[in-house]
Amino acid sequence: MKAAQVQEKGGDFIIVDLDKPKPGKKEVLIKVEACGICHSDALVKEGHYPGLQYPRVPGHEV
Repeated sequence: MKAAQVQEKGGDFIIVDLDKPKPGKKEVLIKVEACGICHSDALVKEGHYPGLQYPRVPGHEV
């Protein structure tokens, strides 16, 4: 699957190919054609939250 990913704190969004995740028990997998990036994702990109690990795929706006 394709995803926008931040490789490191303050890095640019880049498009990467990732393995499609496998849903766990009581989970479903949905196909997303587009997803917005909001202000909180910009804060994640810049590393403003403690404990963030990179690389990171933002996009909770689904």
